[in-house]
Amino acid sequence: MPAFNPRIFTNPDRLKHISPARLHEFLSPWQAYFLKRGLNLAAASIDEMPLDEIASILLNPDASVPEDMVNALYYVHETATNEDMEELLERADAAGIAIDSDHEVTTADVSVQIWLSQPMLLQRQHAETVAFKRSNFMYFAGSRPKKQKAELPTISDDVAKAMQDRMDNWFEAKRRGRNCKVFAFPRGDKVWLLVRHGMPMRREGKHQDDGETGIAFYRPQQHDVLIYDSKNDEMGVNASTKGERELYLSTFGDALFGNEDYFDLSDRYTLDPLREFGPEALVHEDIDGLAGVRLVEFGRRWPGKVSELEIRKSENLFKGFGENWKKRLDGGQLTHATFKFAFDGTKRERSVTIRPANIARYEREEDEQIIEAWLQARGFWAVGGEADDDDDYDVLEDAG
Repeated sequence: MPAFNPRIFTNPDRLKHISPARLHEFLSPWQAYFLKRGLNLAAASIDEMPLDEIASILLNPDASVPEDMVNALYYVHETATNEDMEELLERADAAGIAIDSDHEVTTADVSVQIWLSQPMLLQRQHAETVAFKRSNFMYFAGSRPKKQKAELPTISDDVAKAMQDRMDNWFEAKRRGRNCKVFAFPRGDKVWLLVRHGMPMRREGKHQDDGETGIAFYRPQQHDVLIYDSKNDEMGVNASTKGERELYLSTFGDALFGNEDYFDLSDRYTLDPLREFGPEALVHEDIDGLAGVRLVEFGRRWPGKVSELEIRKSENLFKGFGENWKKRLDGGQLTHATFKFAFDGTKRERSVTIRPANIARYEREEDEQIIEAWLQARGFWAVGGEADDDDDYDVLEDAG
């Protein structure tokens, strides 16, 4: 049974955004497919392009629809919809692509011209848009020596290829196919990494032109995003399964730092005690060396079509919440919490930020032993049980 690409063309108005001459050039590689479907595209007049007939064929693809045509339409539409003209023109100019100086050119026209010249450039532009839209990550600490200078790793084409080859073996073993692709986007102290890969094959019913039912068999595509923060030496991962996260962290740890175990994979921290016990979660009298603990900040992500991140700050949040603390903490996903610790023998408080699943930022390394004893005693330090490689975690706001 032939594989079927699910990126079905669903909006005939998209064709009207592209100039007739450019649309004719864009679709010309697939004239044989249109002819098979009853439309002689080669004989069509550019002045009177048969947009309705083209749209009808694209809206009702058969099993022989060219996958490269569907992909081309997908990337042109995605970039024309989600990018602005200025960004596309700048990318084209940097790549040496001459864009028509016609003042009536649309964003879709520019996308088509880029695709006709350098298809991979348009794919990279789409990948960058996906990467920077993600907002919900699990964080994993690196193991850089304390005194080593922070440095952003360089990801050359050879390094990316080596990572792709290694990950392909895992994806293939997990029935996700091969030929994954890594895109890197460095910005300041951080580098965004997008991994485009296949998912397990999907089989489902489809409606055919003759009114009969058929079967569509295809491999969906997934985009996973990672962010390495060189300043704090931590990796944020937005992926669907525990197995994928472990794959990325070991692969990137080995490729970028020469150590598969560079990133700590354990789920060490949780903020559940704040919601379970409220002010009682801050009890400290049983910990030698501690004189007081206050909750001064927390972050909370509200899911939705466009997720929202809420930050609440106060000198003492539980004191401000009073008896309503449970209601005030209810809902959303807690992303981090910052505590102020007072120590015996000193008036100066020091802050510690906990970010599940395994990030703790200390203001002073010497405080680590006392604070970790408190975290364990209060239940903030909890190593989770093992999960199967393909167990899903609710960490994605947008399936890519």
